[in-house]
Amino acid sequence: MSRLKNKAAIITGAGSGIGRATAKLFAAQGAKVAILDKNGESGHETANEIVSEGAWAVAIEVDLADGVEAEKAVTKATEALGGLDILVNNAATYIARGFFEISREEWQKVLDANLTAYFLCARRAAQEMRRLGREGSIINIGSVHQRLSEPRSGAYAASKGAIAQLTRNLAIEFAPFNIVVNSITPGFIRTPMSVVDGMDETRTERFIKSYVESGRIPLGRAGLPEEVAAAALFLAARECAYMTGADLVVDGGLMITL
Repeated sequence: MSRLKNKAAIITGAGSGIGRATAKLFAAQGAKVAILDKNGESGHETANEIVSEGAWAVAIEVDLADGVEAEKAVTKATEALGGLDILVNNAATYIARGFFEISREEWQKVLDANLTAYFLCARRAAQEMRRLGREGSIINIGSVHQRLSEPRSGAYAASKGAIAQLTRNLAIEFAPFNIVVNSITPGFIRTPMSVVDGMDETRTERFIKSYVESGRIPLGRAGLPEEVAAAALFLAARECAYMTGADLVVDGGLMITL
């Protein structure tokens, strides 16, 4: 299949998890893919996997929390790709601290990586799409934490809640240029992000199991990165080009139980 044939896509945080699954799926569907990741080794691993399967990919190491570097990376990726049709804002960080514990520097680090970087990458991508005269699709990866409140997740939750509103505002402002902006809200997905601050894999499994056994995840399991990537593919392919400012929830039904 080639639902993204001749398309050029930038995916942030594609060194692992949802980003890697999305990059591989997009490449398999015909897109040229640029991987932006703070972890250069992981980013190149993803790119090498894609290339080994006969598709096209490039990896760019960048700390997206640095606003100047984030914008430069989008420009560099566009040049490498020879154009730009799709941006997936996926890279994120998580610092598990209570409000009495988290430092101002840690709070700012989360917002810079999870919110400001999304804004800057989206704006720069839209500028490139306008310059090239291309229809575009921008996809912001959010989280059920925009509504799900738990101890020690305040900074992350605040950033993800803001992404929901940012998506709607970008959709309005970019619509005149035929650039659609939508978001995806994943639930508990089995990714490296699930293991934070010393929470080993066994504890992570117990955490997920507690949600399943309490009936808070109606489908009765955690999700897979590939399932979120499938939602991203639908949005990237603009198969419903009349959709903008929308949110696709991929959470096994968790949010309907809140």
